[in-house]
Amino acid sequence: MDKEIGKDFAGLGGLSGQRDKKHAFTYDGKTGIAESKEFKKKLLADLSCNIGCICEFGCTFCYVPTVTKKQKYVQAVLKKGHNIDDFSLYRSKDNVLNTVKRDLIKIQPGDNREVIFCTTCDPCATEEHADITTSAIKLIMESSDLQVRVLSKSVLIMDIASELEGFRDRITYSLSTGTIRPEISACIEGNASPIEDRIKILKKLQADGFRTYGMLCPILPSEIDKLDILIDEINPKVCEHVWAEAINVRGKSLVETREQLIECGLNEDAEAIGDVMGNKESWRNYSKELFLNLQTKMKKRELLHKFRFLQYVKKEPTKFKKFFENQEGAVCL
Repeated sequence: MDKEIGKDFAGLGGLSGQRDKKHAFTYDGKTGIAESKEFKKKLLADLSCNIGCICEFGCTFCYVPTVTKKQKYVQAVLKKGHNIDDFSLYRSKDNVLNTVKRDLIKIQPGDNREVIFCTTCDPCATEEHADITTSAIKLIMESSDLQVRVLSKSVLIMDIASELEGFRDRITYSLSTGTIRPEISACIEGNASPIEDRIKILKKLQADGFRTYGMLCPILPSEIDKLDILIDEINPKVCEHVWAEAINVRGKSLVETREQLIECGLNEDAEAIGDVMGNKESWRNYSKELFLNLQTKMKKRELLHKFRFLQYVKKEPTKFKKFFENQEGAVCL
């Protein structure tokens, strides 16, 4: 049964604190390391290790709550009377480590597939979460030949890298940077570390010789004219790969992002979102424009071989689907 920790996350160090979580809950999951077909298609990882299912940060564009809302752990908290935007839901440390240990027994020597932390939450939103992630990765490093990929919106990722310095050849790090504008980040990325701090930490990881990759996700319609700055800030020559993505129509991502931008007084950015959510064809044109601009800029930098643009095409018209299927750098989902 889920148990409430009762911790108030207001004012956590390193976080922006724009929409603080009020309650944190823990649960015991059944899986430590799982196959991840979706992230394999994204070329990000073959396996995943999730230390939670409702993230601490609460970014407006995140579709994960829509996917995990039906889980019994989430339902148990919702039945307590909480709104899904008002809590985070992470696993207890012992539960994560015990299930990872158990699943590592199945991994054969020489298996060097990649495990991503995490697909459903941030792996180091708080110091406690960073500690859980660090301990889980250490188990993987010591008991297998698996590789690890860490993706976060928190500056605490540096703590993980420092603790696991001895395994730097098998771990790749990234901080999601879909914008370079502090006002946008503070508005729609909930309690994530400020974007300027994330960029500093990414550059520090690179300067210290850690393996890194870029994650320009999602890029708003109003940010297309700032792509050169966005690309250069992540130092793409050093990144092993650079993923990018438009803001998608999954869940309520467009609606909630637009509403939050209006609340923050960022009306021009909100209007640009409104223009692409009016009809599906407008969103398709925005996705294509974003992709072509990024493709051109990466090609100009002679880095197109590193470019991986994530685009959902499965339920889209044939013409739209074929466009992306025939483009270098597009990863069709």
